Amino acid sequence: MSNRLTDSDKWKDIWFSNLSPHAKLLFIFLCENCNNAGIYEVNKKFMLFYLGINDEELKKSIAEITKTYIKSNDGNRIWIKNYLKYQSKLPLNENNNNHKQILMILKENLSDETKYKGCKEMSSLLPQPIKIPRKVVSTDITKSEIKEPISRFVKPSITEIQDFMKEKEFSLFKSEGERFFNWFESNGWKVGKNLMRSWKGAVNTWIANYYERNKMTIKKSKIDTIKEAHENLDDVDWNQVYNN
Repeated sequence: MSNRLTDSDKWKDIWFSNLSPHAKLLFIFLCENCNNAGIYEVNKKFMLFYLGINDEELKKSIAEITKTYIKSNDGNRIWIKNYLKYQSKLPLNENNNNHKQILMILKENLSDETKYKGCKEMSSLLPQPIKIPRKVVSTDITKSEIKEPISRFVKPSITEIQDFMKEKEFSLFKSEGERFFNWFESNGWKVGKNLMRSWKGAVNTWIANYYERNKMTIKKSKIDTIKEAHENLDDVDWNQVYNN
């Protein structure tokens, strides 16, 4: 068996100092009889003989140090979680000759379903592959080739549509605003096959089409309407027109 390091400060640790004498002895026994990766293959008769305790005392001691180890999937092995830390072996390095055997033991146990396959604590000790950043190939991009980000379309409310139509001095803003909302709500706010990008632009088109359909492209003032209704303007009472 190879030489082992020990941390003398453990005697000052509250957890260790609160252990029973048998539990302290068991913990030291495991650290000195496990393999170089901290794994001990349980041999109950061997443990009882060398520890000089009975079966009941062994069970109580194991219960006291249960947080310090992890059982294998088949329950035949114990891995001391902080063993490699106690031995000053962390972090493990694949280029270090002293670490190669440890890594081989850990990988063998992690690949075996009866041992420690799926053990996250053990897996975390393996060296992680170094991620090499992707080389960015610079290219000359002209301003014309840079596309402006498309702003996300936000569906308006009926009130927003009606208020915008009112700003445009569209007299039928209430009824047509509701019709506009219901129409595009039913087709998923699409213009043709594409999603609408500007609802205000669509409202302007809606108003223009309304005037076109009703031959009202140009909004006429009251005076223009009176002018068209009277061929002879001499008889018009202009004071009454302006007062109205």
